Amino acid sequence: MTASHGLSSINCTSCGAGLSVLGGGRVLSHVCGYCGAVLDTQDNYKVLDSIGKRDHPASPVKIGQTLTLEGVEFTVIGTLGIIEKYGSSTWRWVEHQIFSPTHGYMWLNVEDGNLTFTRKIRDYNMQHWLSPSTVERAETPPRRAYDGKTYKYYDTSMTQIDFMEGEFNWVPKLGERKEVVSLLGPDTMLSLVKSRTEREVELTRLLPRAETADDLGFSESALGPASPHPLTPYRPLPDEPVIRRALFLTAAAALILGLVFLFMPGRTILETSNLDLGQLPESYTFDVTNTAQIARLDFRTNFSNQWAVLAAEILGPDGQPVIAGERSVSYYSGRSGGESWSEGSRNAGFRFRPRDTGEHRVRLELADNGSGGSSGSVRLRIQQGKPTGFWLFVLAGIAGLGWIIVAGRKAMHTSRRFAGSDWTDED
Repeated sequence: MTASHGLSSINCTSCGAGLSVLGGGRVLSHVCGYCGAVLDTQDNYKVLDSIGKRDHPASPVKIGQTLTLEGVEFTVIGTLGIIEKYGSSTWRWVEHQIFSPTHGYMWLNVEDGNLTFTRKIRDYNMQHWLSPSTVERAETPPRRAYDGKTYKYYDTSMTQIDFMEGEFNWVPKLGERKEVVSLLGPDTMLSLVKSRTEREVELTRLLPRAETADDLGFSESALGPASPHPLTPYRPLPDEPVIRRALFLTAAAALILGLVFLFMPGRTILETSNLDLGQLPESYTFDVTNTAQIARLDFRTNFSNQWAVLAAEILGPDGQPVIAGERSVSYYSGRSGGESWSEGSRNAGFRFRPRDTGEHRVRLELADNGSGGSSGSVRLRIQQGKPTGFWLFVLAGIAGLGWIIVAGRKAMHTSRRFAGSDWTDED
């Protein structure tokens, strides 16, 4: 007897147990779930091997269940228990072969509470194959392109079969090993798989747990808790692109306007001639007509390789102090190694807000003559009605922080996706 589309069941030629025939005419082997016999479907179900009685891996997915993927109905026809070992650690998951009469053979995988769907692709450029040795030699995570998407290296694993049951379109062997190099893309994982006899390329995507479990006929809770999966999709905020753009434009506009206001001059209401430092202290009067905006007092010097501390006190029309302050002015320059250099500034100043209009008096003093003695000169300038960009800078900061938070959500999601990668950057 050979496999036939007309068969719905057969009896195991080893133990006589009834076995369902679900996988179509390209099935090459059938592993009895009762005695572990590996049967050749193309040669009257002759016994090829036996894996004996083995514990069934934990999976709520059972042979014979059906589900719909991408609009196509598939039937679960086989189960493989897969293990990966590295050092003292062991990872286990289950891969179920599924079959559609129109779309052939695919895989439904159960791992750490997640369900994924894997299909083989035939149009990948095999000249861009990636081997573990190539990964080892790479200085940055290797990338590969497929179907207009870029995939970044994720991990390398060596898997082996630890359990078999049901129908398969090849003859699996217990302990059969595969070398898998996986690369992570925007919403799918590209796997370059090398077995003892061939190389294949697979594409895997994450399935929605609740919907898929319901389609298969069991509750989502049967899968147990789900571990974070690198294919977990990013969930943007409602209208996130619009919000991100609006925040960026707001921050940029507020910053530009703030800078414009910062450097916009006010109306000069006092400007003295150059005064030698030895002439200080000196007093001057000036009239204030604008109390709605800030004013600014500036010290402008001709210092060269010297510093000094200049002080100013402003008295209002009532003779009461409006503000008093000191500023250190320091400027040094020279040549070194054939190049000119300078540091510091010849100018300094501070802002203040007048309380009243009318005649004010300012007293200019030399608080510390520093390293230059009484040499050098200073000119005093006071402007009123000077715009301030303070609240624009505050707005730019708030909008900029909002943009960072919104844009950072996706960056953090990407970082979490690659948290399980085995790539390490060498120092």
